[in-house]
Amino acid sequence: MDNKAINLKEKFAKFSEHWSPRVIAEMNDYQFKLAKFKNEFVWHDHKDTDEVFLVVHECPSSVGTGLLT
Repeated sequence: MDNKAINLKEKFAKFSEHWSPRVIAEMNDYQFKLAKFKNEFVWHDHKDTDEVFLVVHECPSSVGTGLLT
């Protein structure tokens, strides 16, 4: 398996649209996605999927080094 860090700052910089998730990595049958939200997010669920949310508040620069390992 190829284990390499994902630079979140770099990935966030590749798009500006809100509410349009982007796949940044895949592992087995799972996709890891980034999305930019604007205003309020209405929480909901998808009964047939497992989901994890990593919330980066405010600006991507708040991610520190930006590396997710």
